[in-house]
Amino acid sequence: MQKKIPFEWVKTIKKHMDRLKAAECFGDFLALGLGKPEPLEGYQQIRYSLHVAPNARLIIEPNATQDTIMICTEIEVEGVSDYHGSKENWYIS
Repeated sequence: MQKKIPFEWVKTIKKHMDRLKAAECFGDFLALGLGKPEPLEGYQQIRYSLHVAPNARLIIEPNATQDTIMICTEIEVEGVSDYHGSKENWYIS
């Protein structure tokens, strides 16, 4: 079964993806503060979330260590999730 996501989410996700591609490195993207980037805790790898909607976040995983996060040039998009509350609800994975 496929879930439909609102068109506004699609536009926001596309904007985030375009901005990530345009940045020279992850540190440049973070410095802009667009999408309210927040580091996520409790994961083995470094993960950040970007605001898509009130309870939906684009989850990205920079290919970096804590020492190289600001100069990282490669990220992996994990999907769109609502991680608020006791469980993760993935809209796109």
